[in-house]
Amino acid sequence: MSISAAIRRMLEAGLTIEQALVAAEAFEAESKPAEPVLSPRQARNKRYYERLKASEKRLNSDDQDVSDVSDEPSSPEGSSPAPPSPNPQSSIPPSPPKGGSSPTDRAISVFSDQASKAGLPVPRKVTADRRRKVEARIREHGEELWAEACRRMANSAFCRGDNDRGWRADLDFLCQPKSFNGLIEGKYDDRPHRQSQAPPQKTAFQLHQEAFAKELDKTINGNDRYDDRPDNVVDLAATDYRYSGTPSPVRR
Repeated sequence: MSISAAIRRMLEAGLTIEQALVAAEAFEAESKPAEPVLSPRQARNKRYYERLKASEKRLNSDDQDVSDVSDEPSSPEGSSPAPPSPNPQSSIPPSPPKGGSSPTDRAISVFSDQASKAGLPVPRKVTADRRRKVEARIREHGEELWAEACRRMANSAFCRGDNDRGWRADLDFLCQPKSFNGLIEGKYDDRPHRQSQAPPQKTAFQLHQEAFAKELDKTINGNDRYDDRPDNVVDLAATDYRYSGTPSPVRR
């Protein structure tokens, strides 16, 4: 029996409208089928699909909002335009143009050129660890000081192997902070060759002793290698050989 037929019969039986409605509601509640009992797995699946439908509904509503904004007519003259929607890709830095190079690639190229000219090891494989170290030196000092350090390394005899071990500098040596600072500060530059020092000047006493030795040699040995005059006669008795601060003259 339908609910409307039951209400009609109750009215014919003398019940008021309020009583008939209350009875109809009770009849409808009893006739409603009971919900089936779900297993734990079925309950989890039901909650998952309910959340999935709610997410799809929110996404659809967001798309509808965006389309509504884009369909709005342009603002009249003099009014400020609506702010653009945020772009999630704006935080991603642009990639370098095709054919260009990054500062790290340029730094490695400068090192390879200088190392090849100086006969130093040229890196054949630039690993991720090497790139990180090169980038650290570039951030700390810049590309100009990097190029200067490469030139100083190539011009250094010590870095080219002129040392007691025959060691030669390479990219890993340049990337070390202590080595890099030493290069740009001139620690590995070649030292200028020391010029031969002139012999020290002789004192007056030394000159006096040499003059006396020459005269004594000529007198005793008859050696005329010191003679610069034709007459080779020396008067030792007339000469004072005591040192008086200045060479004493030798009389002939």
